[in-house]
Amino acid sequence: MTSKTTDRIAVFAGSARRDSVNKHLARVVQRTLSERGRNAVFLDLADYEMPLYHGDLEDEHGVPEAAHRIAEQIAPTSGLLIASPEYNGAMTALLKNTVDWLSRVDYAILAGKYVGLMSATPGRTGGARGLGVVRHWFELMSVPVAEQILSVPHVHEVLDASGDVASFDDDSMQTINTFLDAYLRGYDKQRAANNQ
Repeated sequence: MTSKTTDRIAVFAGSARRDSVNKHLARVVQRTLSERGRNAVFLDLADYEMPLYHGDLEDEHGVPEAAHRIAEQIAPTSGLLIASPEYNGAMTALLKNTVDWLSRVDYAILAGKYVGLMSATPGRTGGARGLGVVRHWFELMSVPVAEQILSVPHVHEVLDASGDVASFDDDSMQTINTFLDAYLRGYDKQRAANNQ
């Protein structure tokens, strides 16, 4: 499943909540990438509901169908952009569980994918502490992670979610685009190295 990748980036949030600010951030980032001519797809983890990973459950029922479906979306990508909420200084159980099940579909599914980390919070830290935990976790799996993170503090002051499509104010969009400039430079470099 992981042998062939395409110039495509999957963008998703580690939250299934409908009005998650991190889901709004992920959608805006995916839309911005598309406007910049990049092949980017938004994935909503609410569409891939899975039980908490349990070895006995896997032995008895196999890997959930939803895990296979999201694996089909992620396997051919060359990069991931993940908006990870900070829960008690770490990642969400949903994000951890999703990756755990993906590894049961194919342990090497994340190999060589270039990961960018993002977070938005109502508080002043912008989720940066939690992203440090997520970075360490991916690095333990030998997944390349972009050095620069996107941290959006005081998100309710800069996010307009009143319309059909959420938007950020001009200063925040400049920050988002600066982050994407850095991410895409690393992404293109990693993709070139993977294709040598």
